[in-house]
Amino acid sequence: MFGFHPYPKDVQIGKHPRKEPETPKLIVKKPKKSKKPLMMKGRAVPKAKERSKITKKEYNRAIEAFGAACAECQNPAIEMHHLKFRSQGGKGGFRNLLPLCKTHHMKAHKSRRYADSLRAERESIYGKFFWADRFDLFKEGLIPNTTQQAFEKFMEREEHGKKSH
Repeated sequence: MFGFHPYPKDVQIGKHPRKEPETPKLIVKKPKKSKKPLMMKGRAVPKAKERSKITKKEYNRAIEAFGAACAECQNPAIEMHHLKFRSQGGKGGFRNLLPLCKTHHMKAHKSRRYADSLRAERESIYGKFFWADRFDLFKEGLIPNTTQQAFEKFMEREEHGKKSH
């Protein structure tokens, strides 16, 4: 009455029956990214991703300025933290960097109050543009050109202005 009905061979060996071919999907081509540099007041400006990178030079300047250990607990195993996050426009200059151990670095990303206190401390030393680079200052009309010399002169005035208060 109930005869023997084994599984079909393709099911036994793990093969699945062929599916019907899918209908072709509409292919939408993304526009090609322009190779032209971003221009600001007649000057070529590097992309934000490049400007927020931490170069070896800026890393070493941060170590020289703030020490080679965590600024909070003095742990020598450090990660360099952007005080103003890259996603918020913070750049990779040493004034925007702080050496932190993994624990304090995670805290800086998870606790807004802690991150705000670190930024406020840095702002008290270098002024409200501590996070900026020369292109940011030029865009804001704070320096006459995008030279490193004009940038450093402005930042030194900001720092000395804070010290005299």
